[in-house]
Amino acid sequence: MLQGNVRLALLDEPFRGLDRGQRRRFHANARLWWPDATLLCVTHDAAETLSFNRVLVVEGGRIVEDGSPGLLASSASRYRDLLNAEDSLRTELWTADWWRRIHIEAGLVSERS
Repeated sequence: MLQGNVRLALLDEPFRGLDRGQRRRFHANARLWWPDATLLCVTHDAAETLSFNRVLVVEGGRIVEDGSPGLLASSASRYRDLLNAEDSLRTELWTADWWRRIHIEAGLVSERS
């Protein structure tokens, strides 16, 4: 992110490992850093793309959808299916009782039910 004057910035899973809020902030900062560039961001997190201007959905090496996230998300689309699948998985994982919930605070580890 040091080169400031670029026409195209390719970001391939650039902020993987950060939480969703941090990734959102870094994406916003990338847009500020390269205000006149095209940002091509590769991600497997469909919800992360909701703030983008344009989304390309690629399956099997081919573009199967191309449009604004808002329009694609509000219609019957593969993009909408991806968002729904992510949401269902997140809900299932956070509500499953077979997960151990470990909390770390001030260097102390505790388990929560």
